[in-house]
Amino acid sequence: MKNSKREEIVYHSAKKLFNIVLDIESYPEYIPWCTKMVVNEKKNNEIYADMFVKYKFILKQKFGSHVKFNENQLTIQTTYIEGPLKDLKTNWRFEEINKNSSKIIFEVNFEFKNYIHQKLAETFYPLIENKMIDSFKKRANILLD
Repeated sequence: MKNSKREEIVYHSAKKLFNIVLDIESYPEYIPWCTKMVVNEKKNNEIYADMFVKYKFILKQKFGSHVKFNENQLTIQTTYIEGPLKDLKTNWRFEEINKNSSKIIFEVNFEFKNYIHQKLAETFYPLIENKMIDSFKKRANILLD
């Protein structure tokens, strides 16, 4: 299983950044490779959703997830339900530094069902992670500046 933890300082409020990440319906507008999001159920502090992803030379794939979030603690946890992976877990934590800056802690653990896909993903993961984090930061700058 591949594990990664990343911390970033972002010059926006933690609560506003939390809201941007939690707005999963908007992901196709700015997340690379995300072509469609379908929210199947939303209740209290939980969302069941499917993300459709299309990479070059690979057929469109569906990733079903269960998202739990806590607005008071500013945390978002995603647990994988179905798709091409064996397992996937993500954790977002947003910590207020001051009213204009925050620390974002992003952790991910994933494992593909197919060994070759796993090794390819591990090789390219830093590029994918950088592109995804940069997309969230650019989105925050567009919406909040």
